[in-house]
Amino acid sequence: MRWIIFFCLHFSVFFVSGQEKEQPLKNLFNEFHASVNHELGYSFFGGGLAANHVFRPDKVVSFRTGLDFQFFRAWRDSENNHSHYSSVKDVHYSYTDLTIPVVMRINIRWVFIELGVNLGVGIAGQRRATVTSYYDQQPSVETTTKDSWNPGISVGPVIGIGARIPLNEKLDLLVRPDVGLSGSLQEEFSSLYGRLCIGIHLK
Repeated sequence: MRWIIFFCLHFSVFFVSGQEKEQPLKNLFNEFHASVNHELGYSFFGGGLAANHVFRPDKVVSFRTGLDFQFFRAWRDSENNHSHYSSVKDVHYSYTDLTIPVVMRINIRWVFIELGVNLGVGIAGQRRATVTSYYDQQPSVETTTKDSWNPGISVGPVIGIGARIPLNEKLDLLVRPDVGLSGSLQEEFSSLYGRLCIGIHLK
């Protein structure tokens, strides 16, 4: 949580100090956030950083897209990719992906609701699992494996509710919890997760 606060304060100071100057970055990205994420169920905390652009931000209906870098840690009790002579259990995944949100935002004064999809591309990841091997008329052997792993391309719906709280004439504080479902198109892997995003919106 400390690094989220640091992220928000850092960018707030940066943009406030440049209020009298042109803000060329605003034409490309006008919303920034840091996030804490957690797969719903037995899992671990991850995090993320994002730079987004909100089109028509002061209209009742607006649209958000951009770049989200997200790190996840997940756990599964077992996997299906085992054979008659082995089983895979206690599987830990850690991976980073680049997510492109395509989201509609409905604004009700300073509160908003979001509905859309997230398109993800895996950047890097690791998989650690316990493999039990079975042999004819011999004791089973249990080993721990660790290798690189990538969920590949993923897609899934996302829904959120949030607020833009005015700080001054140039900045709003952004607070947005959301819930998303990510399903890999290349691996037998899906994730239902929740996030808390805190950041700033440039007016």
